Parts: sequence; structure tokens; C-alpha cells
Amino acid sequence: MSDWKDDKALPRAAGLDRRRFLQAALASGVALPILGGIGSGTGVQFARAMAAEGATPTGTLTYGNAEPPTSNYWDPAAGFGLVDEQVASLVHDTLIAFDDKGVLQPSLATAWKRLSPTTVSATLRTDAKFHDGTPVTAEDVKASFDRLGLGKLAQAMLVVEGLKVDIKSPTEIEIVSPKPFGVIENAMAFVKVLPKANIDAPDNFKKGALGSGPYKFVSYTGNDVTLEANPDYWGGAPKIKTIVFRYIEDGQARINALLDGQVDILTRVSAEDIGRVKDNAGFTVVDESPPSQIVGLVQHNGPFKDVKLRQALAYAVDREAIAKSIGGGVNPVGFSALPTSTPFYQPLEPKFGYDPEKAKALVAEVNPDGVDITMATTTLVPNQIEIDQAIAASLEAVGFRPKVERLEVGAFRSSYNTYDLTLNTLASFNNDADFILGLYTGGAGEAIWHLKDDKIVELIAAQRAASGDERQAALTAAAQYLWDNQVTLYLSDEKWHFIVAGRVKDYTRAPLVGEALAAKASVS
Repeated sequence: MSDWKDDKALPRAAGLDRRRFLQAALASGVALPILGGIGSGTGVQFARAMAAEGATPTGTLTYGNAEPPTSNYWDPAAGFGLVDEQVASLVHDTLIAFDDKGVLQPSLATAWKRLSPTTVSATLRTDAKFHDGTPVTAEDVKASFDRLGLGKLAQAMLVVEGLKVDIKSPTEIEIVSPKPFGVIENAMAFVKVLPKANIDAPDNFKKGALGSGPYKFVSYTGNDVTLEANPDYWGGAPKIKTIVFRYIEDGQARINALLDGQVDILTRVSAEDIGRVKDNAGFTVVDESPPSQIVGLVQHNGPFKDVKLRQALAYAVDREAIAKSIGGGVNPVGFSALPTSTPFYQPLEPKFGYDPEKAKALVAEVNPDGVDITMATTTLVPNQIEIDQAIAASLEAVGFRPKVERLEVGAFRSSYNTYDLTLNTLASFNNDADFILGLYTGGAGEAIWHLKDDKIVELIAAQRAASGDERQAALTAAAQYLWDNQVTLYLSDEKWHFIVAGRVKDYTRAPLVGEALAAKASVS
């Protein structure tokens, strides 16, 4: 454990209070559509802030990650892993994009406008090409959005079922939802535009990722995913020639690789890692983070289908002590089914504070002889093994009998939902609470935690349809239902601290899971 608690003295990237900014923007009901009126001039300026005119990309930037890609199937709509999104955010373009302040900017769409609660129009640029040289067309945009509207892919929960694109001309489209969808713009900033040819022939995704972004997919070999700069990118060539996402499972090996210069950036680091560099001027800590929450995923097809046992789990675990001692105090503890950094976050009652006697009584109500549960642990979340040990000990003290199995990260990710309780992270890929809430519904809800609850579906649909001041109430109602029922164990936020070596210049992050802004950095 580390007794280091304060990272305020560390150098970091400048940023705004994102949650307050976004809350104000979303509450206005018109702020996001106004942002869409920025126009093509600003969009070009935003995207082209990369290599100087005529400059050649140089050098290699290597990330050290605690997880590998989900698979060798490079369809960005089929997975949710950090590395999958790191790759996708650089290989593929979106219609609009978040900058480092969390403000939506033009990308493949040079301008957009909200026409109604169900419709957004967009103007497409004409100079974008996929890496094989074919132009990006309105047909590609339509195919990329329409397939999510069918509701069958992993990321289909990102949009309203039935959402589609209507092509008005080669450069004008309308994104149409069958019902009011208050966060269409956030979806536009996340849905990757892919070649229609690949969507029509999905076996192509086994060959690699093909997009129109600033980097081209090269290979996935051993523990490395390698990308190379796209010199013909419509937004200007990136400054860095090669980007490598390297999987290093062992936490000590990861920090040593950074200190030895084998990697340049460590992602989602622990307080102990930060402590290793806090007096070293050769490193910077960047804390721009997506709304993210460490949870104990519970499966609803086993013992935890009983709400009393889920509530017992909440009372049994001293969340604040774990965050302070094991987590080093870097992760806020909230009282909601949403991270504290999410727009419209509100603390909820009851707090389900640490109360082992109440937990013991609830377990005894279900089974006086105690309850057997299975757990799996790995190194996916910072300090995961230590946190799991603390949780298991707490559960044993109140009448649970946890059987814990340690797995390699890749094996864990493919089997976590076969265990009653596993530690994981829920993060918003599109910077809105709707993304996290959508994980509790449809195919995602059933796959992640064997959950099917019509009331959850109803409440989450209501917040999607709401806008302005009404959205606060709708979001709170959905979060309250999840919290009252302790649908899972809400442990704490996960503040995504990245450690960046000094040789990396101008590195910034958008409040997203991916690394879209890495194209503007350079290495010395």
C-alpha cells in the first residue's frame, strides 16, 4: 500500500472543470446544436493542428497498457476494450469529435444542426479518403450508423433502436431517430465511420482495421498493436510516425518499462505508480479522464439475483477505506450508480455506507448457513488484486463464502460473467451518462451481468428522450433505481491518471476512452 495521498503538486495538462461545463451545456437544451454551427473553417483548424505543412512524421510513441485488445476482429462496433478504442480512435474518423476541453468540433462533418428532437442534419467534407484510397461517402456514413440501429452489435446500446441515416445529397445527410434522442451529438462523436464494403463483407475485419483516420493499422503481433502515420490524412499528417500499444500485464514491469524508457506513456496508473515519479521532472501526470467507475460486477443469474444479497454486498464493503488506503486517495467515492464526474451527477440516499452488522443480517435472511459465491481477480483495474482481497475478507466476515480464482487479463475478459462477482470498470465512451446506463439494457445488459429488467429499460429510455432541465430528473430517476437495487457494487470512481515521459511533447487527451488527440503530439 502507499500512504501517498496528494497529487496536486504534480505537473499536469491544463483543463476545465468538464462536468460543470457539460452540465451547463446540456441543461441549456440548445448549447450543443449551437456548437455544431462552428462550420468548416474551425473544423479544418482543429484537425490540421498536427504536422507542419510538408513535415514528415518521425519517431515512435509506445503506450504501456494493462490489457490486450479484445480480439483480432477489428470492428470498432463489436467491443469495448481500452486498446480496441485506442486503435479505433486513431484509425477511424467520426462525424464530429471532442477536443481536449470536451467541446464538440467538426471532423468528417464540417457542420451540423439539430432540426428536431429526433433529427440532426450534417454536411460532409469531400476530401476524406480511406487508407486504401477510396473516398469516404455518404453511403459509408449511412452503413456505419444504420447497422447500429438494428440493435445487434455490442455498441448498439449507444443509439436508439431504429436510428438511421437519410442521404439528402452526396454531402448532406440527416441522422433520424424513431423517438426523441437527446444525445445524438454524443453518438456522432463516437460512432466510427467505416467503409460500406467492409460492413457488407465483415470477414474483412479479421484482416485489420481500415479507416480514414490519421493512422493506418499495421499489425497485431505478440503483445504489440502497431499503427503508422497516414501522410495523406485530410487533416494533415500526424507528427509521430509510429504508435505502439503494448500489453504488459505485470504492474511492476509496466512502471519499470516507463522508467527504463521502453514505453513513453503508462495508462490508468495506480497511486503507487504516480508516487514513483512525483519528484521526477522527467515525467508528467495527465489526469484528463472519461467519466469512469470501478464496480464489482455481479451476475444476476446466481446468488446475487436476490436484491438482499446485493444490498448486503454494499453494506459489507468499506468503499471509502479501500479508496483511501489501497487506492491512495486518488479516486472519489460517490453515492450513485453514476461516476461523480458525469454531467448531472447527484449523490443519492440511502448511502449504503459500511455497516457489516446490517450486511450480516441480510445474508442471514436469505440463508442462515451462509452463501457461496465465486470471484475472479486479475490486474485489469489498478490495485485489483489487493482490492479483491479486501472485498473477499469483508464478505467472509458477514456470511459469504467467496472462492477466488486468479486469471490472466485476456482470460478474465472472456470469462468474467461466469463468476458471481468480478471487479471491472464502467466508463462512458461518448462522455455522457447515457452510455453507461445503456450497459444495463438489451444485449449488453444480458452479456455483462445476465440482467434483464423492463423497469431499467423504461427509465433509461426516458432519460434519452429528455432534454434541458427535464433530463436532470430523468437521469436521477434511472440512477436512483439502479442504486436502490444495488444492481452492482459501486466501489468508487476511477480517475484515469496517465504518466507521460518528457520526450513526448504536446500530449493532450479528450475526455474519452481513446487516444484521438495523440496525432497532435510529437516525440523528441
